[in-house]
Amino acid sequence: MRKNRLVRTAATALLGLGSVGVFAGTAQAEPIDYVKIELLELHCQKNSEGDHDEAYLKITDANGNAVKVWPGNGLKYQTMGTGYVRSMADGNGSAALILGKEQARTMTVWDYDSTSPDDKLGATLVTGSEFGAETQWRTVEGSGGVYVIGYRVIDI
Repeated sequence: MRKNRLVRTAATALLGLGSVGVFAGTAQAEPIDYVKIELLELHCQKNSEGDHDEAYLKITDANGNAVKVWPGNGLKYQTMGTGYVRSMADGNGSAALILGKEQARTMTVWDYDSTSPDDKLGATLVTGSEFGAETQWRTVEGSGGVYVIGYRVIDI
């Protein structure tokens, strides 16, 4: 397991968890080990409306806020129809994908709608303790759509 002090310090700052340092004379807390969710692919088993959905992915951050992480590069959504497979690698730059090994995040697939509230296509919980495992494939369902999210949790 690699221990990279700079990465841990940067992750702590990004997550708003405060300083990893301690004051003289106080007990030192155990350092938090961080991992990262690596997004791989999104498979559309069944789109929720018409001939396609306008899919995007949000994840909860350390403060419980939902943060859009995919698609990246300033895109609002990716068109997804039944049988479509999209790489989610362009979403891997988000700090919201970093979490402690004892923490969890919720990933939610949404369908963008310009004239009404967006539709939730399903959600799944990812835990930091999944690090080192094989690629995970999670099926999520909602609003008539069925999607499979492929990801790994990697040690940083």
